[in-house]
Amino acid sequence: MLNVSNVDKYFGDHHVLKNINLTVEHGEVVVIVGPSGSGKSTLLRTMNILEEINEGDITLHNKSIIYKDDKKKARKGQKELSKVRSEIGMVFQGFNLFPHKTVIENVMEGPIVVRNKSKKEALEKAKELLAMVGLADKESSYPDSLSGGQQQRVAIARALAMNPEVILFDEPTSALDPELVGEVLNTIKELVKKGLTMVIVTHEMNFAKEVGDRIVFMDQGTIVFNGPTEEFFSKANDNERIARFLSSLDNR
Repeated sequence: MLNVSNVDKYFGDHHVLKNINLTVEHGEVVVIVGPSGSGKSTLLRTMNILEEINEGDITLHNKSIIYKDDKKKARKGQKELSKVRSEIGMVFQGFNLFPHKTVIENVMEGPIVVRNKSKKEALEKAKELLAMVGLADKESSYPDSLSGGQQQRVAIARALAMNPEVILFDEPTSALDPELVGEVLNTIKELVKKGLTMVIVTHEMNFAKEVGDRIVFMDQGTIVFNGPTEEFFSKANDNERIARFLSSLDNR
């Protein structure tokens, strides 16, 4: 479904992503892990074109999300990029809700503005999604009256409202107090049961082990491991870099 091919990304002279190749299949949950600064979030943001790549291509259903044609010279304009982003949903670390809009208005905004849904249709879908994430009683509240966990669940409902092909999660619990992490992870687990296609960057290893069909381990801008979850966490995995990473987490 989603294919990252030979992608390089620089921030000035800093080579952040180095010849990245990654495929995400329909209905698959791919979890990206690795130390801080390894390029995980940058890779995720390139999949939603929030970061431009310097080399390579990214395709959705074999069509480039970056270039207008096969010659890879002309890049898509803002209107075309907005359409692509509606197919590849994103849930951020910091929620990114509209503070001046109510919970239900936040969830309705995308379908009305981008998908051209009627207000009635968007309202019905928003109510359904808020009930699904356990926030039916908060639809008239404003974001600043919610806990971090509740705000993140609203952000998940907002992403789902666009009915995207793929949903990207960029460390969805990293900004939360420890006691609020579980409610967000449980919401994502319910989405996994529904068979949604997801790419998740996380530092929650038990969660990664539970939901991931495949683990991608990144270090210094490269993919060191890309394989089944059970293989990544297996004691038979003799990759020294992965062993050091897992050991560092165990010792915290």
